[in-house]
Amino acid sequence: MQLTSKIPGLDEKLDGLLSLLMHEHEDQPAIAMGGFYDRYGEFFGEELHNLQEILFEDGLVHCFVGQDGLELEITQKGISFMSRGGYSSEIREEMISHDDALRAQKKSAFWNNLITTAFVIAIAICFYLRHRPE
Repeated sequence: MQLTSKIPGLDEKLDGLLSLLMHEHEDQPAIAMGGFYDRYGEFFGEELHNLQEILFEDGLVHCFVGQDGLELEITQKGISFMSRGGYSSEIREEMISHDDALRAQKKSAFWNNLITTAFVIAIAICFYLRHRPE
């Protein structure tokens, strides 16, 4: 899947387009490419082509030659992806994973500091015991 968090709002646009295609899928399984651009061009403007490319690359939609020429439809992968929350869900999971990694890194740094401090104290005690006046 594409990392859509790099561009603000991209995940919402992709989720919106997939949602519209899912509703299209309920009425008719495929939409002619001309009709696709006519319907959704006003919603997404010039970004529609880029959004479509991302959906193609991720395997969520595909094109085929049908009765009306080149037609586009949402794939089963796209339908199940949307049922799990879509791109917005991917970003939430990525952020949770990032937070977990930061938490683990902080915990690791704490233990490293504690062990280093204990080692230095142990060396100092050994030095004192070895060189103390008798």
